[in-house]
Amino acid sequence: MTRVGKVRETLIRSGFRTVSAIAPGPAGRFAFRLFSSPPHRRALTPGESRMASRMAPLIDKAERRMISFDGGRVATFAWRSERQVSRGRVLLVHGWSGRALVMTAFAEPLLRQGLDVVALDLPGHGDSDGRRLTLPLGAKAVQAVAEAHGGITGVIAHSFGCPISVLAAEGGPPMRYAMPIQRLVLIASPNALSIVARRFADRIGLGEGARGVLEGEIRRVGGRPSSGFVVGEMLARLAKPVLVIHDEGDADVPFVRGEEIVAAASSVARLLPTTGVGHRRIVVAPQAIKAATRFLSDPAPEEVVQPAES
Repeated sequence: MTRVGKVRETLIRSGFRTVSAIAPGPAGRFAFRLFSSPPHRRALTPGESRMASRMAPLIDKAERRMISFDGGRVATFAWRSERQVSRGRVLLVHGWSGRALVMTAFAEPLLRQGLDVVALDLPGHGDSDGRRLTLPLGAKAVQAVAEAHGGITGVIAHSFGCPISVLAAEGGPPMRYAMPIQRLVLIASPNALSIVARRFADRIGLGEGARGVLEGEIRRVGGRPSSGFVVGEMLARLAKPVLVIHDEGDADVPFVRGEEIVAAASSVARLLPTTGVGHRRIVVAPQAIKAATRFLSDPAPEEVVQPAES
């Protein structure tokens, strides 16, 4: 973090501590707005710019659509495999502050396996509408995209896109239905929303009373408390094969979260550890791409526990 960033965070923490003590209700509600507000659409990082250049021919071939749902409109990019009969359709779901572009390294390997591919910009990201993103809003967008493109058979999701995708597939409150799906690949996924919310509250210096208000807002929007959004438990109820890929050195979402997910959904989930790629570069790591492609194109789920060659 830059010196300016550190000063800004210190000022935010000091302000929330003061306001939380005086007016916990407004502080908690404002904290929820902040919790649900992705960073302003940012310029591409150097790594993303290199990826954009490398993937430009593929992106130019995409069928681009804006899909409407009850939370706005989201941008999608779709590719069809060259096989006469598709083997299925995979949805690529990016994480917080990401965009469809960061997931496109998975597209070509999947297309070569005869799988159609769709990627989306989540609400408040990329070319999509809006300035907010919550788990339910993201899940509704995912469901709308899946339906508009004729259904999906698999998902590859990264970071915050993982609980969004799992909620869309599980279909519990506040969703109206469960999205049909056969398999999921979760990369660098958090496990419990309550932990994500607590870390956020700690970072901004939110007082106890305001934390209760923040939790109330999560329950109001989500139809259940933050403790009800636990990826491993939701996967256990979903009972579909899952590959969890997580880097042992992930500094943003600790590796233990992947272990927790697999422990809770041990009958359906397998864990593939990686090393040296961290939280963001994992979506372009050859090991992750090969394992995800094989998992979604090969009917033998037990094979996914074997690391793919780099």
